[in-house]
Formats: sequence, C-alpha cells, structure tokens
Amino acid sequence: MNKFIKIAILAAAVNISSGAFAEETTTEKMGTAVNETADDAKSGVRAAKDKACEMVNGKMECAGKRMKSKAKNLGDKVETKAKEVKNKVD
Repeated sequence: MNKFIKIAILAAAVNISSGAFAEETTTEKMGTAVNETADDAKSGVRAAKDKACEMVNGKMECAGKRMKSKAKNLGDKVETKAKEVKNKVD
C-alpha cells in the first residue's frame, strides 16, 4: 500500500510541476521513447503471464496477480512520465 501512496504523490507532483517547461533535448526524447517501449514490453510480458496463469489455475486464482500486474504497469507509466517531466524542466 505504501507504494501506491508514493505513486499518488508522484502523480500529483507531475501535475503541479507541469507549469514551466524547458525544451527537451533529442537525447532526452530518445530516452523517453526507450522508457515507453520498455514499459510496453513489461506490460506485454505481464499480460502473457496473467493469461498463462488463468489457463492453468483459472481466473479466480489469478485475480490478485492480475491486479498486481496492473498496478506495476501504472507505476511504470508514472515513473516514465516523471522522468519525462524532469527532463523538460531541466
């Protein structure tokens, strides 16, 4: 639960700090693209694991794992967005 609080605080900070932006460099843009691609890959792997779990154990047995995967996906997206905002502010 503590991780969810950190994510919420980080998301709020991202929204508050979105007022003043500097130009993002090409390297930073590429880094953001790489991070987003990695997030998509992680999300795909988690989805595949969730489907495999459902096929073997059934939906009810894997509901907790599915929710945990969704939380991790959200955490990855928030972290990537925070890095992008940080790069724009720097």
